[in-house]
Order: sequence, then structure tokens, then C-alpha cells
Amino acid sequence: MAEALSRWQEGLNRIEAAPFHFFTLDNNSDVGVPSAVGAELEMPDYWGFVNSIFLPTVVFYTLLWFAVYACVQYNCWLSWQEGIKRKRLLNLTTSLIHSTISGLYLFAFFCYNTKLMFAAPLHYYTYLDSQIITLSIGYFFYDGIDLVMNDKLSISTGVLLFHHVASIYVLSTAVLSKKFLLYAYWAMLMEVSSIFLHTRSILHISKLSTTSMIGFSKVVSYLNLITFIVFRGFVQFFLFGWAWVNYDHIHFIFKCIAFGGGFCFAVINVSLLLRILHSDGFLLSSVVSQDRLDALLEDNEYSNSSESVAKSEKKELLDV
Repeated sequence: MAEALSRWQEGLNRIEAAPFHFFTLDNNSDVGVPSAVGAELEMPDYWGFVNSIFLPTVVFYTLLWFAVYACVQYNCWLSWQEGIKRKRLLNLTTSLIHSTISGLYLFAFFCYNTKLMFAAPLHYYTYLDSQIITLSIGYFFYDGIDLVMNDKLSISTGVLLFHHVASIYVLSTAVLSKKFLLYAYWAMLMEVSSIFLHTRSILHISKLSTTSMIGFSKVVSYLNLITFIVFRGFVQFFLFGWAWVNYDHIHFIFKCIAFGGGFCFAVINVSLLLRILHSDGFLLSSVVSQDRLDALLEDNEYSNSSESVAKSEKKELLDV
């Protein structure tokens, strides 16, 4: 144990002392788990999802996020009547909490371990560092369950469910294989962008963007665009480039995740960016009347069917 720890620390010191390379072949197996050597060349053991402590940990974190939502429900947006808008605000507030915790932690890790993030996306792994990823897996389970139970089927809901299922699969692969932990860290850096994305949506839905927080809303709008480009555009560029450089040194399933999954997320992000640019007037002036959206959401005379239509339309127009 002491020998393995010494070898791990020596590997970290070597990476820190080595010249910086943007894209590099990851041969830093000494900063990984000894029992997982060569795992990147084999099919991931997905049975570990149910045959290890991983499943109880995911269940715990999922229940934790339901508890967080309950706390938000009983302490936030209390002046709002029960309905679509309050439900959406509660969900976005919970999402903002997740993005803030995971995004700030991962950004701090990146700043403190910049060379490590570029040098060892494949091999670096510790159980403690994997917990932020497992916490996010629990969040995606919570939000996916919430979508299925409380949302009507729509294009927007389907895209979100696909995103959550794909995220759970990709992040679980990193934890179960004890490889690609920092690759998952890179992917989760997109949560920094989500901090401003969720804040923007909260301001719009609560009307604070047009009342008491007009100036703050404009600042958030610009920060949202900047962080989107940096933490989604640049991050995806790095993930594709790194996977290409290390293409011949990973198993076929990991290649599919890197390129196939990466392509799907790129499509989602490009679509999301265009919607943001359009909605905030950077690309084209918004053609959606806010009064029309308010009418859809606040008309108490709606039947259940018309309410579901309004909800779907609201999610498709403003859930960015």
C-alpha cells in the first residue's frame, strides 16, 4: 500500500515537472489504480453497477437530491401559487445548486491541477475524487425520475431525458472502469456554464429580468454566452482532440463514447446556443411574446390537457 502510494505521488510530481502539452498521449498509468492497469483496452464491466458499492452510493446520492429538492420546495418561491411556473422554478433552483457545487469544485480542481487535467484524462483515479462524479450521477437520476413523473412527453422532455441517460452512462463508465476520471471531469466542466444558464432561466421565468433585476439579468446574459463558449465549446474541442490523439490506445467502446457520444452532445450544445442567441437577441430578435407566455402559464381556467400543452411549449421556448 505504501509503495503504491509512493509511486502515485511520484507520478504526480513527474507530471507537474514535465513540459506542458495541450494534446498528449496519456501513458501516466502510475497515477491510476494498480488493479485497473490495462482496463482502457478492455470492455467495461458494467455488472459492477450492481455488484459493488457503486449502486448503493448512487441510490444514496439520488435520495440526497430528492431531499435537496424538498428543502428548496419548503423554503423557496413560497409567494408563488402552485402550478407550472413554481414547479419549474423549484426544479431550476435544484439544478442551480447541482451546477454550482459540481461546477465550482471542478473548476477549482482544474485551476489547481491544470497540468494533470491535460496530461492524465485516462489514467488518473482516486475513490475520493470519483465522488463528485457519482454525486452528479445521482442528480441525473433524480432529475430524470422527476421528468418522467411530472412532465408530459414533448421534444424538450425527450432531449433532456436523452441527455440524462447518456450522461449517466458515460459517467458510470468512468467510475466502474476506474479510468477516464479526468475525462469525465473535463465533460462536467460544462456545469460551470450551467450555473449561468439556470440563473438566466430563473430570472426570465420569475420575471425578475424585466422588473427588479434588469441590469443583473443583462450581466448574466453576457456571462452565460461567454461561459457557454469557453466551458462547452472549448471543452468539447479538447475532448475530441484528446480522443483522436489517444485513439489507438483505448477500447472500441471508449472510442464510441468519445466520438459518438461527443457528437450527440455537440449537436445538443449547438442547438442550445442558437436558442440562447435567438432568445437573448444576439442572433435575431425574439419573436416570442412574453405576454403570450405569461398568458399560457397564468390562466387558471386551463384544463389539464391545455396546461400540458402550455407546459411543453414553455419548456421548448424558455428551458435553455
